[in-house]
Amino acid sequence: MKEYTFEELGYFAERECEKIKECLQGYSFMNFDISWSNCAGNCTLVVKTDYDDTAKNIKNFFLHCALGVIFELTRA
Repeated sequence: MKEYTFEELGYFAERECEKIKECLQGYSFMNFDISWSNCAGNCTLVVKTDYDDTAKNIKNFFLHCALGVIFELTRA
């Protein structure tokens, strides 16, 4: 399983990472596995998948999925 770290998104609180995992764990045909790296409360989001594509495409699709989930949650 390849690992993709989202340093470009900055740091998250652990509770934010937990919510992201709750919403996107196993999501889509890429079957995302969500985790994070925690350094003194500053968490960097980490996404793993077995899907074979470029890092850029996988990261872009993950962000697309995350935005889609946000739009669905706010639509209610």
